[in-house]
Amino acid sequence: MSDGLPLRPVLARLGWAAAVCWVVLTAAFLVVAAVPDTRMVYFTEVEMGFVAVDTVSGGPVSAYVDWLTAVATLQWGQSVYFETSVRSLYARRIPVTAVYVLPGAVAAVLVGTLLTTYAAVEPDGLLARLLSGSGVVGLTVPAFLPAAVLFATMADTLGWLQVYDPDLGLWHARNLRRLQVPGAIVGLSLLGVQVRHVRSETAERLHETFVKTAEAKGAGRRRVAAHVFRTAWPSAASLVVGESLGVLLLATVAVETVLEFPGAGRLVFLGFVAGDPMVSAVALVGIVVVGVAGTLAIELLRAVYDPRVDR
Repeated sequence: MSDGLPLRPVLARLGWAAAVCWVVLTAAFLVVAAVPDTRMVYFTEVEMGFVAVDTVSGGPVSAYVDWLTAVATLQWGQSVYFETSVRSLYARRIPVTAVYVLPGAVAAVLVGTLLTTYAAVEPDGLLARLLSGSGVVGLTVPAFLPAAVLFATMADTLGWLQVYDPDLGLWHARNLRRLQVPGAIVGLSLLGVQVRHVRSETAERLHETFVKTAEAKGAGRRRVAAHVFRTAWPSAASLVVGESLGVLLLATVAVETVLEFPGAGRLVFLGFVAGDPMVSAVALVGIVVVGVAGTLAIELLRAVYDPRVDR
């Protein structure tokens, strides 16, 4: 571990994160601004675009400032499709998604990183073959396929696979059991990406001098794997907010849509399909902000713990 990170690189990374978020917010503003003020939905004229956001008004400059303020203060206006507050929609649905996505993602990352690093020391072993097989399944089988098979053929046989019941509440035992299914599917999809990447990273490091030195001193498999992990974890962590984030988002949308779970993934899908401007814009901005925040955190950690990173 180094003695810390100088202020200048931190400010530079913070500036990069702020610039990316500003560009996305500006792009979202331009898209919503191009949406007509009204639209006919089932023979009823509904408000669209900035008309649905009470805090955005005036000329282009004033509307732009109001838009940035509205997004920052969570004043996201009304949903055209759901006919309710966009903020309340996400407030109700994000916890449903988080309850199954977070455990599935954490399990996939831990298994994919720790076990794959350990198995890479003995690439021809049983553990390495099992992880390789699970990785292939996670990469090649789209998330909606197992979800569709389970929903179509097994829902009547296994009661805990039935549709999520909002009336019971998120923390009801039945709903928590039903959330295990999408959690397992999302975790398997993420595991495939993680196993492939970590295996590639560890394979490169097995031929480095510090590994050969450790083996020459009689270090066992676990000790060698620990040495490899200390040098490979920054790259593995970067993957979680890079390639894995995209896989996680796609898998969440697919699973919730097929299994009809009232989570944030299904909300985003319905928002884009229905052409709901504010639901779609908030989803786009939120995804980018999460990705930028994660990337920023990983970059700062790498700069502190990885001496190979240029400061």
